[in-house]
Amino acid sequence: MHRGKHIPALDGLRGFAVAAVVVYHAWPELLPGGWIGVSVFFTLSGFLITTIVARDHELSRASLATFWRRRARRLLPAALLTIAATVAAVAIVDPDRLPDTAEAGLAATVYVHNWWSAATTGGYWEIFDSAPSPLAHMWSLAIEEQVYVVWPLAVLALGLRRALFVGAGVVAVGTWFWWDTADAYYATPFRFGEVLAGAAVASVLLRRPDLRVPTWLVVPAVAVVVGLTATLGEGDPFVATGALSVIAVSAAVVVAWCATAPAAQRLLGMRPLGWLGQRSYAVYLFHWPLLVLLDAPPIVAVVATLALAELSHHLIEWPIRTGARLRSPIRTLGGATVASVVAFAVLASTATDPDGDDIAAATAAALAAPTTTTVAPAPTTTAEADVAGAVEFAPSTTTTTTAPPLPTVPVAADATVMLVGDSTAYNLRDAVAGWVEARGGTAVSRSFPLCSPVFDEAQYRDWATGFGTMDEPCRPRVDDGTDLVLVVDHGLPFAEHEHVPTGDVFDITDGRLHDAIRQSYETMIAQADAVGARLLIVTPPRPLFPELLADPDGNAETDRRMSAYRELLWELAAHTHVDVLDVGDRIQDDAERYPRSDGLHLDETTGAIHAVVDLIAPSVTFG
Repeated sequence: MHRGKHIPALDGLRGFAVAAVVVYHAWPELLPGGWIGVSVFFTLSGFLITTIVARDHELSRASLATFWRRRARRLLPAALLTIAATVAAVAIVDPDRLPDTAEAGLAATVYVHNWWSAATTGGYWEIFDSAPSPLAHMWSLAIEEQVYVVWPLAVLALGLRRALFVGAGVVAVGTWFWWDTADAYYATPFRFGEVLAGAAVASVLLRRPDLRVPTWLVVPAVAVVVGLTATLGEGDPFVATGALSVIAVSAAVVVAWCATAPAAQRLLGMRPLGWLGQRSYAVYLFHWPLLVLLDAPPIVAVVATLALAELSHHLIEWPIRTGARLRSPIRTLGGATVASVVAFAVLASTATDPDGDDIAAATAAALAAPTTTTVAPAPTTTAEADVAGAVEFAPSTTTTTTAPPLPTVPVAADATVMLVGDSTAYNLRDAVAGWVEARGGTAVSRSFPLCSPVFDEAQYRDWATGFGTMDEPCRPRVDDGTDLVLVVDHGLPFAEHEHVPTGDVFDITDGRLHDAIRQSYETMIAQADAVGARLLIVTPPRPLFPELLADPDGNAETDRRMSAYRELLWELAAHTHVDVLDVGDRIQDDAERYPRSDGLHLDETTGAIHAVVDLIAPSVTFG
């Protein structure tokens, strides 16, 4: 390895990595493992940063301030521009999402987006939610920046060899703590293993610059990286249970080969890959906001990304990096960072989501209201008043002697309640949040539109509905810390499903789909049992648009499918930690109190609140 010399093959490796990520985000079905491009970036960054820091320390003892100034001039201009432009674009095209986007922008600007994502989402696969955040991809840059701050300190304070041992300890602890969890993908100690693999390569090559990586190592390493990139979906359980370590070792071998082998320069040093690699940072920054915000085919966003990356390279990044632009770049970039932090903090704290906030507030107010009065939330702003005016809770005065009694599910006073289900659950999310938080607990929504029960990690590739396939599993894992899983599947279980491997179509009355749904629920039940959580499954009312169920001539087919689903739920209730909340008929028989304007979803500002307050909340005892 030639110290300080530009290595074209490493540009080519960057180009391969960013191309994999872009294809994965634009057309995930074409490259299920394209997310591995980020893992390759981590390993490559570990190699380059360690080489720079160790070399500078050995030759000139250059200050950390110099190193960090160079990093700031390289990374901050395009990042600040991307974040600011994305927040501004959301304010124009989708102002309802401005609060969340501004909060994400704040987290990205101070480089803690990965921890913010871990705290607010259910794992990386939520990037494919029906309303994905245009800044969701900033998590990986946050991890890299954290490494840029901490790792040079460790190397210069301890020496490279000791720093590697300490880093290995951090990875071991992180692996133990985040093993097989939804947050593993975002956790810096867990992901530091990929960086450390690159740092280890740098350590070896700094001592033995003439080392050549044998072909018998290179070929299987390349096969692993390429093969998993083509096949390993991010939602596969293997990702959080060892895959990242396998990828890190393989990528480290590839990096070592690129840094030392003339053949690598010929294969990966080609101009198109090199061009893409030299602009990979801007390509990564720009591509995801464009994919999310442009109302156009993905190819349009990809072409726009490449064009903007070229402009950014020549007009912004390179001039600032070389000092040709900005007299005091660090002072200017520091001021821009502070201004961004202040602006995003103000937007995140003052802009509110009136629908969600007011629905939650109305639910909490209804729970606290006397049973003989009508309650409406007191609006605090004009925007809130628009929604609050539609939210009026009237305590139920009707009783029935034939409906089954509600179960009593005890949970801790500060319980975490995870809402799971399809779009019917999604419409309940704000009302559920208002109820749980009013009782002193924490509500977590893991519900997604078009999410069939069979779209879990084990089965999502095997099934499709009339709405299409699912590119990633949308059924979440039940992680430690969850006390109650509230399951609301009131639409997709009754729809016809195509078994993708055979092309055959089934409904829940057919053995294959019935067994697949049962398997998915049993998996969730087992996960809940493992962490000491209970499940409460809400029975559905009859959907009011029979075309969803391929039942255009009446309700006979609908009733048959509903009967099969309800029987399945009662079978599941044989588990000691599973309860069935049998309220579907009550919702169905009182359309005035529990309106479903579209025939399926409880109206968020009325029916959802009434259902939560009347039916769900009385069934769960906090304390």
